Amino acid sequence: MSYSLTFLGTGGGRVVVFRQLRHSGGMWLSFDRFNILIDPGPGALIRMFERGLDPRDVDIFILSHRHLDHTADINAVLESATESTKKKKDILICPKDALKDCDSVVLPYLQKGLKSIEFIHEGKTIKYKNISINGLIKHIHKGADTYGLEIKNDSKSFVYVPCGRFFEGMLDGYPKGADLMVFNTTFTRPVPNVDHLSASDVRKMLLKLKPKKAIITHFSVQMLKASPQKVAENLSKETNVEVIASKDGLKVEF
Repeated sequence: MSYSLTFLGTGGGRVVVFRQLRHSGGMWLSFDRFNILIDPGPGALIRMFERGLDPRDVDIFILSHRHLDHTADINAVLESATESTKKKKDILICPKDALKDCDSVVLPYLQKGLKSIEFIHEGKTIKYKNISINGLIKHIHKGADTYGLEIKNDSKSFVYVPCGRFFEGMLDGYPKGADLMVFNTTFTRPVPNVDHLSASDVRKMLLKLKPKKAIITHFSVQMLKASPQKVAENLSKETNVEVIASKDGLKVEF
């Protein structure tokens, strides 16, 4: 069985993503015997092929929320994965507002290439073969329903903390001791009225939740200037949790 995470992109925020200072293709999770594509933003299809990954091998597609930097390539990837809907893929998981009739981020004809669409929300568990995809706490993230996610089986747990403003409820809304926990850590310090996590927020969560390994990603210009590597090193020292700064194309086994 394989447990690994490949970063197709690590950019976050308008400037980094839409000037492509970092790639923005999301993440490819190999979990047990399944391949899970998470948040395929701009360039995901190209980055997959660059990394020797084939969209036709994806079992589960996950969108944490509907914003463009997390969904821009979902249609291109589905077109490739399903060979224009001729070969249906198993499942797409997303919040309900991502597929609003007049504002869907997935084109209607490509939805026909999916055997199942499941809407995630807080407290919902979606079963797929021998794994569970759990909807965790709802985030504060303007313009999009956004939920934390846990993917687990009997032996491993992967937790994804997507975009959103930190609030105290997040300390109890996530499970402790995950094998790998990924944080969308856009800033080094909180930015007023901007709904994204900072390194100081992640520090609080790491001290409480103590995952076996953590990765920070989804970086803004502020974070790039501060050096994600240095930020990760400081977080490791302050929390006694192994924290890695993601890089485009990085593959981490867990």
